[in-house]
Amino acid sequence: MHNSTKISVIKLLFFMTRVTFMVIVISLTLTSLLLAEDVKSQRLDQVSVSINVNKTTLHEVLTDLSRQSGFNFVYSQQLAQLEIAEFKTRNMTLDKALKVLSGEQNLRFEQINNSIAVSKLPVVKKQEPGRISGKVVDERGEVLPSASVRIVETGQTVQTNMDGKYSLSLKPGTYTLEISYISYQKQRITGVSVNEGKNTPLDIAMKVDSKGLQEVVVTSSYKKASIASLYALQKNTSNLSDGISAEQIGATPDKHLGETLKRITGVSTNENKKVVIRGIAERYNVSVLNGSTLPSTDVQERDFEFNLIPTNLVENVVVAKSITADMPYGFAGGLVQITTKSVPESNFLSISIGTSFNSRTFGKDFLGYGRGKYDYLGFDDGSRAHFPTGLLNLVGKFDPVKDDSQNEIKAAQVGEQNKRIGGTERLGTRSFQAMPSQNYQLSLGRAYSLSKTKVRELGFVGSASYRNTQTNDYVPSIRRGDWSHEPTRGDDPTDVNTGNIYGFNTTLGLLLNGGFKTEKHQINTYNLYTRIFDNRFSRYTGWSFENPKNDSDMKYGGILEDDRPKFTDLLQNKVSGKHRVKSLTIDWSVARTSLKSLEKDAISASQTAREIGNRVLYVYQPGTVSDPGSGPLHRDEYIYKENNFDGVINAAYDFKLGKTSHVFKTGVNYLKKHAFYDWQILPIVKGTNSIVPIDLIPIQDWGNFMSMENTGSSLFYFKQDYTSNKFEAESINKGGFLMLDHKLLPGLRLVWGARAEYFKLDTITNSASLLRDKNSKIFFEEKKDWYFLPSANVTYSPLKELNLRASYAKSAVRPGMMENSRFSRYNPNYGSVVRSNGVSSTLIDNYDAKIELFPGAGELLSVSYFYKYFDKPAEYYRLDNENNGRGYITISNSDWAKVRGWEFELRKSLDFVYEGLPFLKDVYVSGNLTLQKSEVRAREIQYETTPAGVDTMYYKYLKYPRALYGQVPLLYNAGLQYAGKKLGLNVSLNHSGYKTFITGIEPAFVEYERPRTQMDAQISYKFLKGKMETKLNMSNLLDAPFRYFINDPTTYELKPGNEDKLNLEWNDKYKYKFGFSEKFEEGYVDPVTKRRVGDRETFSRYTGRTFSLSISYNF
Repeated sequence: MHNSTKISVIKLLFFMTRVTFMVIVISLTLTSLLLAEDVKSQRLDQVSVSINVNKTTLHEVLTDLSRQSGFNFVYSQQLAQLEIAEFKTRNMTLDKALKVLSGEQNLRFEQINNSIAVSKLPVVKKQEPGRISGKVVDERGEVLPSASVRIVETGQTVQTNMDGKYSLSLKPGTYTLEISYISYQKQRITGVSVNEGKNTPLDIAMKVDSKGLQEVVVTSSYKKASIASLYALQKNTSNLSDGISAEQIGATPDKHLGETLKRITGVSTNENKKVVIRGIAERYNVSVLNGSTLPSTDVQERDFEFNLIPTNLVENVVVAKSITADMPYGFAGGLVQITTKSVPESNFLSISIGTSFNSRTFGKDFLGYGRGKYDYLGFDDGSRAHFPTGLLNLVGKFDPVKDDSQNEIKAAQVGEQNKRIGGTERLGTRSFQAMPSQNYQLSLGRAYSLSKTKVRELGFVGSASYRNTQTNDYVPSIRRGDWSHEPTRGDDPTDVNTGNIYGFNTTLGLLLNGGFKTEKHQINTYNLYTRIFDNRFSRYTGWSFENPKNDSDMKYGGILEDDRPKFTDLLQNKVSGKHRVKSLTIDWSVARTSLKSLEKDAISASQTAREIGNRVLYVYQPGTVSDPGSGPLHRDEYIYKENNFDGVINAAYDFKLGKTSHVFKTGVNYLKKHAFYDWQILPIVKGTNSIVPIDLIPIQDWGNFMSMENTGSSLFYFKQDYTSNKFEAESINKGGFLMLDHKLLPGLRLVWGARAEYFKLDTITNSASLLRDKNSKIFFEEKKDWYFLPSANVTYSPLKELNLRASYAKSAVRPGMMENSRFSRYNPNYGSVVRSNGVSSTLIDNYDAKIELFPGAGELLSVSYFYKYFDKPAEYYRLDNENNGRGYITISNSDWAKVRGWEFELRKSLDFVYEGLPFLKDVYVSGNLTLQKSEVRAREIQYETTPAGVDTMYYKYLKYPRALYGQVPLLYNAGLQYAGKKLGLNVSLNHSGYKTFITGIEPAFVEYERPRTQMDAQISYKFLKGKMETKLNMSNLLDAPFRYFINDPTTYELKPGNEDKLNLEWNDKYKYKFGFSEKFEEGYVDPVTKRRVGDRETFSRYTGRTFSLSISYNF
């Protein structure tokens, strides 16, 4: 390379080095300037701004902030128009000012160098808190007030109230709870999940600290803690009981409690209304609603019809079968304790709608008399108002045959009275279109916490429900009472009495319960109102007992119609309180329960067949003045009111003796009942000289012939008074008790005590009660006003899951008010006249033993035995003192009765079958079986006149025992349920064996109900995360009928050598023929006499299959 070339290259390199150096220096200078600028834009906390504007826009606010801070704000035209009511800052750094503005207007500020981008934040739904709530109890199931419940993660702590309940509001998440109580082991429960807006139930059972002051902490999982508490709550009650919860009721198609109760162990029902417990009839059972006794719904019987209470208002039903001293009302079968919906732990709102149809109603003719405009609402529109006050009694005062001047009451007065009563437009059968059943329900619950640190809780639950149901029951045979008891020719298939019962039912239910509680005090109110409009219209065709079928004048049977519109109102208002001061707990309640039953414008009418040419016409027949009783066509109306006022106050004191714990309890109760009954009958009769063929005129037009201008040819209402048609009475029941509850040894508990009970019944109005037959007063005076009733219950638990129980108690069942009145009335349930002649109190000795095993959560295996001895049991007898073959029914005391039986119950999950199928843990099999037997020593009233001419009365005691009235020897239920998270399946089977429906002194008077098996099913599914649920219910899938029978005299014969002997009891005189017994045997037709030999089926009724669909939604 030349030298000149080298020099040129060196010069070039030197020049490039200087240029590079200068570029680096300029770059570093510019970079430092930019860095300085960045530092300025990042220090928002060093720029202060002040602003005070009202009713402006975001654009104006940001313009002002930009002017003061030097920052540029970038935002959309839409955000520029955002209205700002007020924005104030004073010497506030820019970053804080923007945070305030962001919080108020939901804005996002993002810095980019010297600019700030503004945008709208997305709307984020605020996460609702969840709740943990439950009850803290000891090993006996007794509540532990003031127990401490602490959340480990947050430190939040609450104390249980006097009912042992607690409630905690928490953010969704998983927590650990720590529960402590003096002298008990501390419990720590892990893995308790809280979900947004939902309640997590958690009951805790505490164990006594046997190591004194040494701290012991027992740790378990949430699932295990729930199982332990369930054991405590189920197994540690002091008496023997069985029950059913709202969840279990919801898995059945039952509409009211009358359909539900038969699913409880040892319980059966009559016509799905009246309850029989352990085969002991309804009058020996007591029903309480929220702890207060319920009035009798039947005019002549001591019972309660459970179809009055819709199932959707019920929280649970518990049937107590053994007695403790603090139970204020005597019973022999069971105490049915109904609890309505209570104050919720969390807020809820739910609605439900449903419909159903019946296989025997849908698409069929639906007959009845005239309806009112408001029948679908359950109220009368006035069209049934035909019983004004002040009606004149015409008996002995008006005779249409006599000249008007000879009558005390004139024809014009009778005509005016007819006008006041009203016409006959509503009478006469007409056809309606049967509608599917419809039901609606709205429920609302609210819970408010008034303090964050203490228990101050207020809440209420309300529910409104409506249901309308129409039924068409088919009656293939009725041979009771006035109906012919057998075909004239046993082989004549047309000689039957048959018909239908059409039911139109509207049920309204309203509930409003509220409560306020603190750690030491609690006040609750209960308000329930139900109204039922139940219109039963029966229409039978056949032949009567007096006029059986023949080939001459009785070729065609008659028609008997009976229309019974009945309005029933049940109202309960109750206030109760509970207060705890250290070891003393006081609870009290006052309640008023009223029932009003109004059978309004009931009509009984008969039609006879008339041959006109080659046609047969059925016509209504008015009566005559000389007809006995109410005649072939009459209107009647009754009103029955019963008001119950009761009050209870109890005190319990907890104390310890050494290491054993005890409770002393005492209290008093007061119950006053007042009943009023009035019954009026208006037979429609004609004058004897009637020229107009009134029976050929439509019955709706008969009112046009009631002016009485011509007395001989007019129709009129023959008002007559009966000595037994009005009744008013009052009873007082009061008592007090002393009771001790001991936990003597580990696993051994003794509860014993006694109560003193006073009863007094006063008849205010019923002159017939004071009439005398054979110089004997009909009203039965009580021998004793006070009774001393001891009781004792012992429970031994050798294992945590096992209970061994035994109990004894004496109880007294007092007469119902109407049972001690001289009263008679036709009862369609029995197909006969029912008479009341008076009864006295019944004393019962009750013995019970039970073994219970709780193998898992919600699982039970139990066996129990019971024995009861009745002194003077009251029973419904069928008698035939007039020897007319029809007889009547009356209630009377027998001498003694004995009832004994076994009960078995099982509920078990199938998770043990195969662990590889996890769904089996949600499959449960359940069943219960009751076997029972009874015997009664009956007695008959005998009258005798002494040689001195004095009439006397005495009892004849029968030596051969028989079954107790209402006895059911065999009962069982079986069920299979799958309760998944979304899908639910349930199939249940209920069977009731032979039942003694009405008793008597010989088989021809004893009426039995034949065995009946009912199968029901339900399919349910939950949608929308469990908020919506649909249920398909199928009821009475086997279309099982109700069937009754009597052992007909053709089934038994005289014993040899007894043909001429008198005054023998039936067992001494007769024996059953070969092939016959007390059970139902259809028999055969004798080929010689053409008479049927076999048991008489007195009544059969098919109700059909019902399918219903309901949808509920929980907000």
